[in-house]
Amino acid sequence: MEIIPIFEENLYATKYSGESKDELERLFDLWDDIEHLNEFFEEHEADLGYFKLSIEQAVQETRKEAEKLSDALFNALSESPVQLETLFRNLDNKEIQTISLSKQKSKRRWLRLYAIRIDKDVYLITGGAIKLTHKMDEREHTDNELSKLEICKSYLQENNVFDDDSFKEMLNE
Repeated sequence: MEIIPIFEENLYATKYSGESKDELERLFDLWDDIEHLNEFFEEHEADLGYFKLSIEQAVQETRKEAEKLSDALFNALSESPVQLETLFRNLDNKEIQTISLSKQKSKRRWLRLYAIRIDKDVYLITGGAIKLTHKMDEREHTDNELSKLEICKSYLQENNVFDDDSFKEMLNE
């Protein structure tokens, strides 16, 4: 696993072994790929029923929402100071406090970006998904995202990361 800086000192993304792109780039490419989206929604058509959309509508909606999520991310990073805290929330909706290395999500309809919050307005993107079900462990592709969050959190803990300074120390080693 490699940690790629995306935007100055605020946003980073993981690049997993065997992948040619970091997670942020990989996800936005997938969410704009009509063929991939058609295959995904065909495979998960039963889950799509709740939204009362055809596969074609879901593909169009996903591409539109991905663009809006990308714009929101860009806008948050363009603010002075950076405003990533406005985009990310605790992964568990029941958690009200944000703790060190907490698991976070940014969402736009059914699109999710998953990240570890390193410090205020400093995030490490670990992955993302199209989430059509209530709980992440209900489907393999979202359950895999939970695993990636846990792997990244453990990696950071093993490297004694607990805030922005310790994160930067780890990156500079």
